[in-house]
Amino acid sequence: MTAQHTPGPWVIEDGWLQNERGPFIDGQYLSVCMSATRLADGNLITAAPDMKAALEHILAGALWLPRFAEEEARAALAKARGEVA
Repeated sequence: MTAQHTPGPWVIEDGWLQNERGPFIDGQYLSVCMSATRLADGNLITAAPDMKAALEHILAGALWLPRFAEEEARAALAKARGEVA
């Protein structure tokens, strides 16, 4: 199963998490200002595509990784793709 996610890029602008469709809060596009917790969540969401790409590049080009690091990277990518619950 491949995860179907809302396309990015995601940005935080004027206290709002948004992409090309507009502000995004709690799974819906709403005009709601972000709290500190939502801002922290928003920072993570905006970084997620870059982190996923970095993991893919690391795994594709690494000659050697510690086994635990490779397993954690593969597990994180599987989760991002919706392959595991």
